[in-house]
Amino acid sequence: MKLNKKILIIGGIVLLLILGGVGGFLAFNKKGNDTTSASAEPEEGYLADAKNSYDKAKENNVKDADELFDVEIDFEGLKQTNADVVGWIKIPGTNIDYPVLQSKEEDDSYYLERTIDGQVGLPGSIYMEKYDASDFSDNISILYGHTLHDGTMFSELKKYREREFFDENPYIYIYYPGGVKKYQLFASVAFDDRYLVMSYAFTYDKDFDKYISDLKSCMDGNINEDLDVKFGDSIVTLSTCIDEFPDQRWLVNGVLVDEKRY
Repeated sequence: MKLNKKILIIGGIVLLLILGGVGGFLAFNKKGNDTTSASAEPEEGYLADAKNSYDKAKENNVKDADELFDVEIDFEGLKQTNADVVGWIKIPGTNIDYPVLQSKEEDDSYYLERTIDGQVGLPGSIYMEKYDASDFSDNISILYGHTLHDGTMFSELKKYREREFFDENPYIYIYYPGGVKKYQLFASVAFDDRYLVMSYAFTYDKDFDKYISDLKSCMDGNINEDLDVKFGDSIVTLSTCIDEFPDQRWLVNGVLVDEKRY
């Protein structure tokens, strides 16, 4: 009886260790693979501080103009706040008007929960991964940002679910130290949460064209069929989460139609 009791005790301990190890492994991998945006509700006080940091960055470094090509961005001033600032994104018709950050040293999700002034936590920043060209010259530039209940960051990308809004607000402007790029929207769709840069080799025509085809075949979203997007074009993809469908991403895609160099 004593021997059986010892066996049962040892077996129980081993089982607990196994379950604990599996749980830890799953938790680690869930966190480690979370490189896309997630909907969340920041604490009110912290959110106000973060908003102030972005308002201050804009007030001190952005000179707006009626013609969006004439907007002036002081990148030297922005880089004094954070050397990882590589661009600024504006989308007319939305409140999306933020710096774009990119770390060449840290983990790719570093700015998912870090603000321009280094505060850790939500709302994070608009950012792109280290693989992308900092001057947005790649075949595709992918920008990530949170969807939040307060409506900041990439929250208003969901407006492009509406066909009328999609048609009436078709442009994205991205500023960088060498100039400004104007993109016209060709697809705003609900996509699965695959990691795009591992799923498509965008430097190859077949993969690039397949991505465009996959976007246009999505059931939920809006497409501009008048734009013929093909390999050799430069596109931007804006990625954010969808509240009710955590295994999907809302992707807003534009093709470069004009550029002004400084």
